[in-house]
Amino acid sequence: MKKLTKHLIGTLTALSLAGAVALGGTAWAGQDFKTTVNTKYGKVEGFYNTDQTVAWTGVPFAKPPVGELRWKAPQEPEKWKGVLDATQPCVPCSQIYTTPDWFKTGTMTGSEDCLYLNIYRPKDKKDKDLPVYVYFHGGANHFGSASDYDGSKIAAKGDLVVVVVQQRLGPLGWLTLPALRHGQSALDDSGNFGTLDNLQALKWINENIKRFGGDSDRVTITGESAGSHNVMNMVISPLAKGLFHGAMSESGGMNPKTVAQGEAMANEILSYVLAADGLSLAEYNTWTLEEQEAYLRGLDAADLWLPLNDHIGTMTFDAFQDGTVVPGSVTATIRSGNYNKVPIILGANKSETKAFMPLYGPALSAQSGLNIPWLNLIGCLKYGIPLDYVLKTDFDKKLYQVTGYYGSRNWRGKFVDERARALADQQDNVYAYQLNWGEPASGPTPFNFIYGAMHTLDIPFFFGDDSDIWGYAFTPSKDTAGRKALSDDMMKYLANFAYTGNPNGGSLPQWDKWSNQAGAPKAILFDANADQALLAMSTEEVSIPAEQYKLAMEIATWTPLQQAYYKWVPWVFQWQTAE
Repeated sequence: MKKLTKHLIGTLTALSLAGAVALGGTAWAGQDFKTTVNTKYGKVEGFYNTDQTVAWTGVPFAKPPVGELRWKAPQEPEKWKGVLDATQPCVPCSQIYTTPDWFKTGTMTGSEDCLYLNIYRPKDKKDKDLPVYVYFHGGANHFGSASDYDGSKIAAKGDLVVVVVQQRLGPLGWLTLPALRHGQSALDDSGNFGTLDNLQALKWINENIKRFGGDSDRVTITGESAGSHNVMNMVISPLAKGLFHGAMSESGGMNPKTVAQGEAMANEILSYVLAADGLSLAEYNTWTLEEQEAYLRGLDAADLWLPLNDHIGTMTFDAFQDGTVVPGSVTATIRSGNYNKVPIILGANKSETKAFMPLYGPALSAQSGLNIPWLNLIGCLKYGIPLDYVLKTDFDKKLYQVTGYYGSRNWRGKFVDERARALADQQDNVYAYQLNWGEPASGPTPFNFIYGAMHTLDIPFFFGDDSDIWGYAFTPSKDTAGRKALSDDMMKYLANFAYTGNPNGGSLPQWDKWSNQAGAPKAILFDANADQALLAMSTEEVSIPAEQYKLAMEIATWTPLQQAYYKWVPWVFQWQTAE
């Protein structure tokens, strides 16, 4: 356990003294939550990371999944002696390094020894059991880390214990192949190693979080994008029963694959890996299962990852419907009634898919042979290139806007409204939201046209961050008091939900439950003007067939040449059908 060994510290006295000196004295001694915590596995030493919070970072919740434990279900960590230094950032799980603006670099980062979590809590709530807010990070389940998310502000403002979790990523986290299945353990055979890491983290939290001042009977799991996918897998997994008491799905956009679909994706990955070795999938398939497994286990992380560099940008690593860890698709499992019924929030952003559209422009151009210059839109924000220089005609702008609008409607219809309808048939406490901030009425120009309320934009609102993911929307010259007020209200709703399973409370406007009745409340709309938050309930329900029909009517008014452009757009933004 390399990291554990590296950070073991001999004496508590020396650590406490060093921490006091670094913080400028011992004024906090005896009045705030102590930084040394004795977990089930050993002592950990945290630090006062802000003037309001204490944090423990890089805390192990499982054995390192290396050597014989690669592609195995996680095991609980070994006990240690002495004090573990929990002041260092989590080492990311092995991945191809992705730049902050989501470009793959072709270089490796991270380690297979990566099953660690970060904990944040208010430092002045010494004797109080606080609700626990668990966050699974996003990144299509092939990039990202716990260190990308600072839980300090929501911990301090919401009086919460915040836990940010890592799990194995990409083909180390989700891989289902006959060579890795031995019939001895349904968990090992599931291929859902990253999903099992999430389960192990929740087990660790239930066993240990009281020692950090958290209430194991009030655990709310949340996550955005792939993190939301991982949340919903906990909602439907029978193995997660009793491990959490509320859930929030932010911008979920993935679905568990069938095992057959998982094997097809694994074979695609294998074809790239084998080609880098001068081999072929046909040759691999002539080997015995033992030879196939020996080859796979003989690969180091870079051998497995780097051949995917040119392809992984359009991949998502979804869980598999193995029947044990994940019983089936999300909506079908909910409709069966056999899932973990807890209060739940489902949300999406108004222009989800616009976050991806510039990045996918080159792929669309290459596939169609047409000029779709969307990638150059990034230059409008980064370098001040005029929008009219990139999208030269009214139709260029219309194609971009129509694609973003209907792609995002599809997203919400599939991953919020369809699931909310199924949930509301089974339980009472279902809530939904749509983030509208960033659109033309509230976002800065030209961000409000190019991205608007895009995928990931809700993250800084719920975490209380003063910068958005790419730095285009929240800047000193563009930010407003209204945007900050909206963030404060969204954090209050979330904290109320963690405390009671109901987001309402205090002076906040009423957030009604989702109702399946026509014309009844559906989602709360989060928006703001320059001065204040704008919060209102909406009765609109998004139906994918209705949106498909409206899009068809729109395209029917275009010329044949214009329609030729649009026929390639669904190559990226395909309409989803019911699960």
